[in-house]
Amino acid sequence: MTGYDHFLGQVLAGRYTLVSIIGTGECSAVFGAYDKELGKTVALKMLAPNRREDKEAVRRFVREVEVLSLFDHPNIVRILDHSIEGENKFFVMEYIEGITLKKHILTKGALSEKEILFLARPILSALGEVHAKGIVHSDIKPQNIVLVGRGEIKLMDFGISKPIATENSEISKVTVGTVQYVSPEQAEGKPLCHLSDLYSFGVTLYEMATGVLPFVDEDSGRIAAMHVASQPIPPSLICDGVSTELDELILHAMEKRPENRFQSAGELLDALLSLHDPKPIEKSESEQPNVTLRTRIRRLHPRACLAGGLCALLACVLISLSVLSGALKQQKSAQTYIRTPELVGETYISPALLGLDSTLYSIRVVYVSSDEAGGTILAQSPAPDKVIRRKNTPIEITITVAREPLPTLMPNVTYLSEEAALTYLARYGCQVKTVYEPHAYLPNGYVFLSEPRAGDPASDEVTLYISQNE
Repeated sequence: MTGYDHFLGQVLAGRYTLVSIIGTGECSAVFGAYDKELGKTVALKMLAPNRREDKEAVRRFVREVEVLSLFDHPNIVRILDHSIEGENKFFVMEYIEGITLKKHILTKGALSEKEILFLARPILSALGEVHAKGIVHSDIKPQNIVLVGRGEIKLMDFGISKPIATENSEISKVTVGTVQYVSPEQAEGKPLCHLSDLYSFGVTLYEMATGVLPFVDEDSGRIAAMHVASQPIPPSLICDGVSTELDELILHAMEKRPENRFQSAGELLDALLSLHDPKPIEKSESEQPNVTLRTRIRRLHPRACLAGGLCALLACVLISLSVLSGALKQQKSAQTYIRTPELVGETYISPALLGLDSTLYSIRVVYVSSDEAGGTILAQSPAPDKVIRRKNTPIEITITVAREPLPTLMPNVTYLSEEAALTYLARYGCQVKTVYEPHAYLPNGYVFLSEPRAGDPASDEVTLYISQNE
């Protein structure tokens, strides 16, 4: 039980049916909800019931509503509705199906410069809009950037955003944000400005370029101290694919003093774009007009001709070595190094829903009894973040998944979304078969029948009938 299961099936504001739990945090939970007025799935963020009397938590929640209402940008999650007066304080956002940039990096490892530019452009566009509205996001990190299946990119989670600091801003008594990405001023509890977000995005760029974080330690306090006083290892020393220009750009974005960083999201984007601008190529003599072959030969000194002959011979040797090297590389082309993703703590439903590339990884599941919530991944082998040489076949990852005792009677999973029902049944280690059929009124992707039916003797083999209309 997550503490929010009893909300499933409830209808808020007469229109939002809570059908699944997308995620939970210390102060809130995000549900997948069916909006019967719009006839589509939305995301609904609710203030945690045990925080309704917490004035600071309520203030932050209301602040997030106010901040999101400022934006109408294609790369910032859109707010659709809100209710902050009643007992259940919530707001409704567009429902986004995708994976976080963090999971993408964990799955793929270091990204190419071309992909970094592709991903950075919309993120920096969103950041520019945020800063233009006088807001500091305060929690820029790959976990808050979602890659949508259609190629869109969305900046999320404005829960700790705040106005850009002025000279009269008070020093914060508490450092907020995710310590691996906080700016030096944020780590010290000083007032923040838009340049603080640019530092955090610099850390994000570092992770995109190398596949690892610049500062790592088991103690969060030491990580914060590193942001303040330690220089990061240049990305090119960690990953051979990082160019000198990108190296310098990332380190410039991560300067300790704000005035030494890029001064705007637009300036940082321009610097990234300049890495891929074609440089002018000077024409060789052979490409210049009115220069005949005989004229070029006459210009050659006899010693130059001898040197040219030797160079030609050397070139032939080098070409032969290059061909041999290419053959060896081709022989080893089936071997690449990949980094194992971090799966511990995730909820296991199926290999596909872990967001892993099936050509790189295969999943083997072992269920065990545990006090943890059913479906929770307790352990994995190989361990997370381990670099492994892959040959012709995917790397096998064995995951240990918690299983709760199967109840005596089949639980009721009708009217839940397919994902929510699968998540629920995963806690029991059930083998689930899905059948897709039309339904008179349910939108696509919702359970309208299960076998065994709700209340029948339970079985670890379950068939779910999912609505799928033409």
